[in-house]
Amino acid sequence: MDDAPIIAMTGATGFVGRYLVQNLAEQGYRVKALVRPGSLNKTIDHPNINWLEGELGNVVSEMSLCSGAGTVIHLAGLITARTRAEYFKTNANAVGHLAKTANGAGVKRFVLLSSLAAREPNLSAYAASKRAGEGALARNLGAMKAVAVRAPAVFGAGDKATAPFYKLIANGKLPCPGGKDWQNRVISLVHVDDLVAFLAGPCLKGERDGKTTTIATRARISWPEFAGECSAALARPVKPKAVPLLLLYMAAGMTSAVKRISGRGHLTLDKLREFLHPDWSVDPEFESGTDLQFALKATIRPES
Repeated sequence: MDDAPIIAMTGATGFVGRYLVQNLAEQGYRVKALVRPGSLNKTIDHPNINWLEGELGNVVSEMSLCSGAGTVIHLAGLITARTRAEYFKTNANAVGHLAKTANGAGVKRFVLLSSLAAREPNLSAYAASKRAGEGALARNLGAMKAVAVRAPAVFGAGDKATAPFYKLIANGKLPCPGGKDWQNRVISLVHVDDLVAFLAGPCLKGERDGKTTTIATRARISWPEFAGECSAALARPVKPKAVPLLLLYMAAGMTSAVKRISGRGHLTLDKLREFLHPDWSVDPEFESGTDLQFALKATIRPES
């Protein structure tokens, strides 16, 4: 299909990216996907996908990616980093640079995968960098149309980052961040299939142009309610267990120190502040309609 629309994509080897690039290719789009040098072993083989080795921030790499494309879908970003500067380099500066290159290459639409954390930029360096990324896109749009998607917590089969968490749930245990009123903290969740359908559907087709938007499988749910949904999905009891704040802060403090030295670890003090935020819900109008119990079962027990 030489006349099929061309989509330029970053982050196609990540958790969401793997699902999205497959979806786009199977829809018949021609996808040009940028991967880091030496990362071709992480790619999938499909006749509609052209994998390009290169680096964000490199004009030659970005021009090669954007040339001939009608849309850029930018997923690449850092969820965890050693320093605030690292977050901003990837989650903010790189967004603006790619947007400027895309506009110069004649791209018509730019779809940015942001994070619901951007709603609270003072909460953490990650949250601040995601909000800054949205601003960088707005400043470098030029003639392009754009949408920024603030994704809530993403879940689904194949995510290595959350696999240990869902393994505990499969065994009937749901660890929750403790503290005062922990039962009343609310979050929102989106299954990876819902997020991909939103990106490859309304966002790609221009139905959300000019907006900062979101999508959720469940727009608002407390930890005890989440435990109940998991119990129903698995047909077995799943008990929420509040982890004392003292233990969380001790663990996060140690992880933060190790992170600065080795770059390893996820639950830093910054991340803990995000987990302890009382309200990560979104408006129910953004719910996908997918049954949460079905999505949870497909995540926790993908083989069944």
